[in-house]
Amino acid sequence: MIITIDGPAGAGKSSISKALAEKLGFTYLDSGAMYRALALYLLQRGIDPGDQEQVLPYLKAVDISFRNAHIFLNSEDVSGLIRTPEVDSASSAVSRIPAVRKWLTRLQQKMQEHGNIVAEGRDMGTVVFPDADYKFFLTASAEERARRRLAQMGYDKKDIVRFETILQQIKNRDKSDSSRAIAPLIPADDAIIIDSSDMSFGEVLQKILNIIRKEEKSGKS
Repeated sequence: MIITIDGPAGAGKSSISKALAEKLGFTYLDSGAMYRALALYLLQRGIDPGDQEQVLPYLKAVDISFRNAHIFLNSEDVSGLIRTPEVDSASSAVSRIPAVRKWLTRLQQKMQEHGNIVAEGRDMGTVVFPDADYKFFLTASAEERARRRLAQMGYDKKDIVRFETILQQIKNRDKSDSSRAIAPLIPADDAIIIDSSDMSFGEVLQKILNIIRKEEKSGKS
């Protein structure tokens, strides 16, 4: 079975997808982490992540895999190294290279050979797994996502200046992701859209589980 969870930055896709995969005993596929792992590899070697001619020769030397919700780059656990502003910026640049997206799409699709997966990202249900058994699009207002990001980073919720900065970054990312020529951020036609603006983490997770269990019980193949 393949379950996809797409949505904009800060919508809680990673946390929900990881928890869902754990609940179901599925493999968790974090597509964003794959782009970050590649970006880390390039940064470590002084390669411009936005320069296609520089990047492409290095793809054949990169192996990315998941084990127990950890991401490995050429057999090294880099889960703790890819969550930095530098890597995030580099991953955004490298993701705009068409050949890189095709390469990572093929790599992601191969992961279904390992069994049931929960795939999280921005184009999992539209491009990578268009025939997925279940497709969800998780979203929330930009303001709510900014508040969550502020709390996640450990800042005071009353820090208005930092909140406005994060909010603008989220709006810019939304615009960039939605307007890009290749695999824009849009819900799949058959995706179930969940707006979590006024929902807790537990409520979102339970809603997704209820939908899956209800449809499985009713005989969805």
